[in-house]
Amino acid sequence: MKRRAWITFLLAAFVSAAIWLLTPMLTNKREPWDVEGSFYLVALTIAGAVAGAIAPGPLWAHYAGAVAGQLGYELIVVRVGPLILLGALFLLVYCAIFTLAAALAAFVRQRVAERFG
Repeated sequence: MKRRAWITFLLAAFVSAAIWLLTPMLTNKREPWDVEGSFYLVALTIAGAVAGAIAPGPLWAHYAGAVAGQLGYELIVVRVGPLILLGALFLLVYCAIFTLAAALAAFVRQRVAERFG
């Protein structure tokens, strides 16, 4: 994997794991998808946008990093139960939101750079 892809992967993993780290502090819920409303979707969108603005690509590295960061956090920190496989499947879908936000932020970053750079 090239250096740029590694940086993108690690950044995506870090910010997506941060969602899980910060959720109990912000909401008193253990997992972000346990919070009522759209907290998890908003958190994924913000985290993806931050990651995409800092490291615009490649997008596959954003997706893989988001999956690795969240699943890794769950496996290492959160006490997982028999529903971990179902949770992992949900993560595969939810990480698409992260990746779409990263793609949009990367697009905006490129347009701003073209216009002002």
